[in-house]
Amino acid sequence: MADAVDAGELLRELRVRMEGEEKSPWTVKEYLCLVREFLEFVPKAPSDVTSEDVQRFREHLVLERRYAKSSVYLALRAVAYFLRSRGSHVADTVEVPRRSQRLPSFLNEEETHRLLATTVGDPRAAAILRLLCYGGFRVGELCHLEINDVDLDHSLVRVRRGKGDKDRMVVVDDSTIASLRAWNAQARTEGIPGPTLFGVVPRTVERMVKDHARRAGIDKKVTPHTLRHTLATTLLRHGLDIRFIQKQLGHASVATTELYTHVDTEALQTAYRAARPKY
Repeated sequence: MADAVDAGELLRELRVRMEGEEKSPWTVKEYLCLVREFLEFVPKAPSDVTSEDVQRFREHLVLERRYAKSSVYLALRAVAYFLRSRGSHVADTVEVPRRSQRLPSFLNEEETHRLLATTVGDPRAAAILRLLCYGGFRVGELCHLEINDVDLDHSLVRVRRGKGDKDRMVVVDDSTIASLRAWNAQARTEGIPGPTLFGVVPRTVERMVKDHARRAGIDKKVTPHTLRHTLATTLLRHGLDIRFIQKQLGHASVATTELYTHVDTEALQTAYRAARPKY
């Protein structure tokens, strides 16, 4: 049996392992939280854990904790990673639920224009919202940006250790670069540069997006991820090849990006009419 002290040591060792593999900070945080929950439910040494224990934990998440399929999927991924790190593969035999493929919500271009118009006079909000709308950044990626990650001369922003621990280059437009220049100038003038470009955490960005959506009179739930979906859908509608959109968003598989083809049926209809055979 693993007592609280043993569980704490196991979690510390897991953190060291994940950081040694250069897992992203938010992946480390999520996995540690989920593995801690597993150890509280199954207080055993990893070598004593059985596939039945993992199955009971799965049922606990579904029936008692009411976890969504995507959350159960992530929890079992975390547990399997933890147990494999201790030499056990019992979790590999437990069926993992498929993640739900809910169609993402997004703004149309007129709504997005109104949203960005509310940031006039606020350089930091303007730069943050434009990076979300024109760059498609995940909120965690945006919060970790540093000034050295921005190439102002070539309209490029480097994402370091994004999802999947991969770096990528993100293209942004001239208006976003102008907003970044304005924010950088204000930050230097006020003497507030810090280790990150904006000095914000995800919750701050979420509140900012929600507040500006309200100011814009947008009567729907708007989150940073909504703006990421908005960029993908708009680029698809404007005819950009789906594989370029995949690179911009940092999707590991084009299958993830293809979800947007189910969202924008108008773009599909237009493309079909242009390319349909003339029998």
